[in-house]
Amino acid sequence: MKATWDKLEKNWMQFEVEVEASEFSKSIEAAFRKMNQQVTIPGFRRGKAPRAIFERMYGKEALVQEAVEQLLPRAYGDAVEQAQIEPIAQPEIELVQAEEGQPFIFKGKVQVIPDVTLGRLSGFGIEKTVPEVTDEQVEEQLSALRERLATLVTDEAGEVVNGSFAVIDFEGFIDGEPFEGGKGESYTLEIGSGTFIPGFEEGLVGAKAGETREVNVTFPEEYHAAHLAGKPAVFKVTVQEVKKKELPEVNDEFAQQVSPFKTVEELRADIKNRLTEAAQENAEREFRSKIVEAVTNDATVEVPEVMVSDKVHDMIHDFEHQLAQQGFTLEMWHQVTGKTHEDLHTEFGPRAEQAVKTDLVLAAVAKQEGLTVSEADIEAEFDRLLAMYPRQKADIERLRKNAGYRARVREDLLVQKAVEHLVTLNAAA
Repeated sequence: MKATWDKLEKNWMQFEVEVEASEFSKSIEAAFRKMNQQVTIPGFRRGKAPRAIFERMYGKEALVQEAVEQLLPRAYGDAVEQAQIEPIAQPEIELVQAEEGQPFIFKGKVQVIPDVTLGRLSGFGIEKTVPEVTDEQVEEQLSALRERLATLVTDEAGEVVNGSFAVIDFEGFIDGEPFEGGKGESYTLEIGSGTFIPGFEEGLVGAKAGETREVNVTFPEEYHAAHLAGKPAVFKVTVQEVKKKELPEVNDEFAQQVSPFKTVEELRADIKNRLTEAAQENAEREFRSKIVEAVTNDATVEVPEVMVSDKVHDMIHDFEHQLAQQGFTLEMWHQVTGKTHEDLHTEFGPRAEQAVKTDLVLAAVAKQEGLTVSEADIEAEFDRLLAMYPRQKADIERLRKNAGYRARVREDLLVQKAVEHLVTLNAAA
């Protein structure tokens, strides 16, 4: 087999592949044997009809077409492998010659991984700074723990104020008629939380337990229920009871309730230690991110649109998965936000382009610096996954044997090694 490759603009390459006539003849013969087993020809058992009889009934063109369908992908794959080309999309292929007794020839063009011109890998003056944990931050964490143990008690003053918890019965009306979903009983509403539509909670401020009020509101124009959007409504609201939040006192008993520690001081020390560890981890992540960003921005590469489009598709898929975990669908999100699928593509576009550029640059760093991933590295990664997810052992072992998944693991590990290499270079600079 002979293959020629020539560079075009915008990371396109054109190619022509020629397969020997003898190889094409073998493919046609193989196509005949396969198709002969699949058809019934009067007077012959399946697979026993002579080729001449088969061709009279079905035509030689059927054999040639089958041979091309079987041979072309294999020949194209071999040509790509020989030239060490990395396609990023399906090729555009045109048949040049497909005749028995003649070489099989096809040509076409395909987009490939673009060339990356790396700039500096270090010397950016990036420093890792770890902010000191303050006493105020510790107290904020204590306040959050107090909120977890807070209880609601009856407010003896009995008047709704901002921050109150009002237990209410309510019913909404539009043009004097009640509407679906506008009624509730014994509903506990935190005033000032913004749970209800604008104006509703504010309209209850000053009301006393046992009082009934009419609250006038207007549904937002972008309200998720289209039949209510933008419409004025009147809610008849009865305040059954007014409650307030009661927080526990911060003492040793409190510390024992929320932690394994016996004293508040031990609890405070633990909170400070954990906040310090988190600050150090955040500083390390930010340091690494800034280094990768600097190296990426200092490199030159023409990012292919097809790779950006693929990345956007992946981002939307991840976003859809996040919504599903919250009980939403992408269609529901479109209805609530009023944004279209095209809007989502536009929104993710810049991030996707930067992510693709980063991936390309890190791959180029790995290549230039001679970084590699061994089979032992891959096995160690699977072992790490097993340790993290022992209940998914069967699935992980199945993926361990999957060549395609192992290739993805290799790519991910190579990117990680490139990042580690850059961090080492800049930490020493």
